[in-house]
Amino acid sequence: MQKKIKLEIKDFGIANLSVAPIRAAASDESEIVTQILFGDLVTIIEKGQPWIHVRLEGENYEGWMDFKQLSYLDQDEFNTLKNGDVTYVQDPLLPMVGPRGQQNVMLGAALRNLNGKDLIYGHEIYTLNQLPNQFDTDLITTSKAYLNTPYLWGGKSIFGIDCSGLIQNVFKVFGTLLPRDASQQVFEGEAIDFEDRQPGDVPFFINSKGKVHHVGILTNKNTIVHAAGYVREDPFDEKGIYREDLDTYTHHYHSIRRY
Repeated sequence: MQKKIKLEIKDFGIANLSVAPIRAAASDESEIVTQILFGDLVTIIEKGQPWIHVRLEGENYEGWMDFKQLSYLDQDEFNTLKNGDVTYVQDPLLPMVGPRGQQNVMLGAALRNLNGKDLIYGHEIYTLNQLPNQFDTDLITTSKAYLNTPYLWGGKSIFGIDCSGLIQNVFKVFGTLLPRDASQQVFEGEAIDFEDRQPGDVPFFINSKGKVHHVGILTNKNTIVHAAGYVREDPFDEKGIYREDLDTYTHHYHSIRRY
């Protein structure tokens, strides 16, 4: 059994749970704006109990979270993990044992400086039950691993996800780090003509005000995986996304990017 260390809020932290919410304000009643998965790094902007204000590393995204949902790091530990090797989990769920006992990490989690089956985050040691990613996968297979996941505003996990979280997680697994929101993702990568689209390209969709508000990933030229009610695969054409069960276009096409 690992030695118990008194919890001390430092200037940096790393997610030590499978998934944890980041909220718009310091309250359990506040909306979830995003989530962090195991291994995600944060900078502490404002310290407190039970709420701390954090900035997500690599995303420039801020919010509030429960201070008990992180392992804390000093500057050197943070830099070592930030600049070290990262393995992104491709398994839907990967079991491990840590200082709080058995837990699972999930698709999209970051295993930083993995040494055999061990991870060291601050004073905490985590040991995987098995090595990660012991199977062949690709972008499309990974996107379909989220099928039937319920839609959750701000969600980024297999238990609840939104449209841009789906795109961010799928591409992260393969080493492409994207911004959090569809309105930011639309400026990344390369613009593609509709006629030149291919599986793995990312179409964007606009609302009645002309604002980009939805995104998905092409599984072939005429089908798309996206999160709307739940993660589903629907027909796609130059008008947008067509839902056969509703007999209507639910999302109106804007553009396509390739990352």
